[in-house]
Amino acid sequence: MAKVRLELFSTIFDNQTIPDFYSSISYADNLIINEPNTCSINGSKVYSVNLVPSYMSCQLCDEHLFNSKKITQHNWGYAIFLNSDSNAAEYLKNKFNSNFRTNLNRSIRRLETCFNIKYKMYHGEIALHDYESLMESLRIMLVNRFRAINEPNNNLPKWKAISKETFPLINQKKASLFVIYHGNRPIEISLNYHLDKILFSSISSYDLDYSKFGLGHIEIYKQLEWCYSNNYIVFEMGVGGMDYKRRWSNNIYNYEHHIYYNKSFPTNSYGLFEIAKIRLKEYLKSKHIPLYIQKIKSAFSPSKDVVDKTTREVKIEQLNAKEIHGDLIRLNLESEGFDHLRKHVYDFMYSNPENIANVEIFQINGTNSYIIKGSDKQIKITL
Repeated sequence: MAKVRLELFSTIFDNQTIPDFYSSISYADNLIINEPNTCSINGSKVYSVNLVPSYMSCQLCDEHLFNSKKITQHNWGYAIFLNSDSNAAEYLKNKFNSNFRTNLNRSIRRLETCFNIKYKMYHGEIALHDYESLMESLRIMLVNRFRAINEPNNNLPKWKAISKETFPLINQKKASLFVIYHGNRPIEISLNYHLDKILFSSISSYDLDYSKFGLGHIEIYKQLEWCYSNNYIVFEMGVGGMDYKRRWSNNIYNYEHHIYYNKSFPTNSYGLFEIAKIRLKEYLKSKHIPLYIQKIKSAFSPSKDVVDKTTREVKIEQLNAKEIHGDLIRLNLESEGFDHLRKHVYDFMYSNPENIANVEIFQINGTNSYIIKGSDKQIKITL
């Protein structure tokens, strides 16, 4: 008996395709109709569709010929429904306490005070050389970020395919790149996919040198501003319970597994077997059995090389603002060989907000000590 297995979430967002056995998909009073003459379904097959967002309703072709079963999955999705507020600032006010709002607004002000910041959404038009440069920057950000936490990233092994497939989608307004620039340097990038009035923030990362500024939260807020301005209804963050998703979401939902099978024998028997199998699978997931199995396998697997996450000890000394040091060499932070100082300089600027044009960096000649000097404060760091 033939069976069609399909993951709906990646199909409609990443692949920009509505399965041909659906005539339409609806969400939040919006209807997405499949292309004319594409709706077809084979009565001799069992259709097993997982990761269906519970806020979506899927209309099957020739629905009267099929039985259907929905099974709740033990996978959670995270989304922001935008129709209850008029703009991003109002959503922020209604969703978060004053402490979070104050911290976010402070981070935005400090970022824009310290650097020449530009926010850019590439949606509908991007030159190939700009696209390739941004995708390489995003790849490097992901490598550095996941190396720092010593975890694998599922997107990096398929990066060439993602890069090849996404460029035409941006120019067709089916995907986008949201970028935060410091001057001409991208410091945060989000790769998004668009379906009707849903924006799915699929892959995002930031330059670790700017981590003090909370770029992840700023990115979400600025993308929400774009969504409200362009009459979007849902800001989708996908599967996976990362803390920032829980904090921002106003719709935390279960995914569903949908099974469709013909009412006649023998297809109905195979359909019932598929239902039993998926129910068992979700029961085991609810008891965390797959996680335990994975831990046991890991315990008996050959140990992997662990990335050494230890960093050189850094000594930081607060100096008197008027203190003068002799034998100093002025440094240009943009010059080759001084990348390792950037994070220390930017951390200093976050704590002492002023534009980078007013910040000077010196090396004490013949040492590994440096002076970072602002208008009225300075520190000495020794690496």
